[in-house]
Amino acid sequence: MKGMIKRLIFVFTIELLALTMYATGQAGDIIYIDGKQWILLGKPVYADSVLRNDLMAALPEERSVSTANWDGYTAYWSISQGELCLDSIKYDLYDKATKQSHTERMPSDIMLRMFKKYVDGNRIVASWLDNDLRVASGEMIYYVHGGYERNYEYEQIISIDHGKLTGKQAYHNYVVEGFSFDYSSPDFQAQLREKFPLHIENYPELANVKRIVFSIQRARVNAEGHLVECEVKVRKPADNQPLAAEMEALLKAYHPWRVSYINGEYRANGIEGYTFPYIIEER
Repeated sequence: MKGMIKRLIFVFTIELLALTMYATGQAGDIIYIDGKQWILLGKPVYADSVLRNDLMAALPEERSVSTANWDGYTAYWSISQGELCLDSIKYDLYDKATKQSHTERMPSDIMLRMFKKYVDGNRIVASWLDNDLRVASGEMIYYVHGGYERNYEYEQIISIDHGKLTGKQAYHNYVVEGFSFDYSSPDFQAQLREKFPLHIENYPELANVKRIVFSIQRARVNAEGHLVECEVKVRKPADNQPLAAEMEALLKAYHPWRVSYINGEYRANGIEGYTFPYIIEER
């Protein structure tokens, strides 16, 4: 019975760590394309569960890990002869005596043995991979605190078919400044009431309500910062379609909204999926 409980605790801990990892922004691998260094937003080794397990077993237990790099390593890649190649794997080791960290490279004999099925001459070709990769450089323009959900000024979508480069699309991302929901602003509620003045007097059922919670879904914007369409709902105190329709009309009438142009499309990153409180002034 005790053994079973221990196993359950172990499984729960592993699942909890996995959830925590995906809820935290993760450092990517590094890739070189035409001599330029890019961030590879992902871990191509993880496309093969056997390779991932072998890699985890081969890495030193005493390597440094962090919430931004739970597995404690960075893989270095390159495009060589039209193929995605794994060049090296590095990790940081902490010396307790000197209280200093230093970077080490995984020995080549260990790498060649681990990836022996994918060795071509003196290269390790990622022929296990059949997927698109996203690489980035420049300034970060959008960030979500989870996984690789962030965007940079320059990005490329690289199509890989069993290790071979089959396509590449480059993007220049940017932001058109405008209003977005920023709860950290000390005058956030004052801005809401000024920009989106609701006629609360038209809703007698809200006579004693001090706080209304709205949510926005299916938001779509254009290049000029206009909110072309959206779906607004009242979450609290209760669903109120007329009030939701009034707020939706106010949101669409306002201009400009903050708009992100990311990988070929305009996104309402500061609007889509937001739930926000609207505090009613004393009446």
